[in-house]
Amino acid sequence: MNMNSKNSVITKLNINKYPSKLIFNKPEDVSDFNELDFDSAFKKEKYDLIFIFIFNLEQFSSHLQYVIENQALNDDGYLYFAYPKKNNPKYKEYIDRDSFMVHIPVDEEGYVKNSRLKFSRMVSLDEVFTVVGLKSQAPKMKKTVSTKSSQCVDDYIESISDIQNYLENDKDILDLYNQLTFGYQKDWARYVYSAKRSETQEKRLSEMKDILTQGYKSIDLYRRRVQ
Repeated sequence: MNMNSKNSVITKLNINKYPSKLIFNKPEDVSDFNELDFDSAFKKEKYDLIFIFIFNLEQFSSHLQYVIENQALNDDGYLYFAYPKKNNPKYKEYIDRDSFMVHIPVDEEGYVKNSRLKFSRMVSLDEVFTVVGLKSQAPKMKKTVSTKSSQCVDDYIESISDIQNYLENDKDILDLYNQLTFGYQKDWARYVYSAKRSETQEKRLSEMKDILTQGYKSIDLYRRRVQ
């Protein structure tokens, strides 16, 4: 990975803006962070950015639980997990994206259960690593959510990765989708895969690509603006 590339991890995740940084379990040959000032082990009580390289789901669960239990992330801070994607050219280890999405114990609002960490984004950094980001923020006060609505969200969280897999060969559109917030990603997944017929799903996927290319984040925003 090239530090000076406009597509580097530093640029994609705007890492320079975080005052205190922890980069944990970094492979020796990953040079993206070399010019940054960061801790490589937990030395402070809290950080603004925690970036952890993992190679299996057990590591993910362990580190996630540690951050939650020790409240190691400042408010509005980010916790990132970088994991090797399937069929990556560098490591034998990989984590299947579908398995990862199932393994993230989020509620209907995208928060990891019993925490202030909210699933925020999933970004493909390069041909080796995918990064999942969770933001530390207080849950908003909300009205009672019906059981039906909650089940609907749970049904389609996993489908986010289906859309990302579908867009693998359309890198520009995949980047647009990955830049969306968790809510918009989920809405597109629900819009596409709530259709029962595969033909309808394909039609909606094509429609989604066209709408994202035009700069609209959701089908609802698109429909409102063309009225």
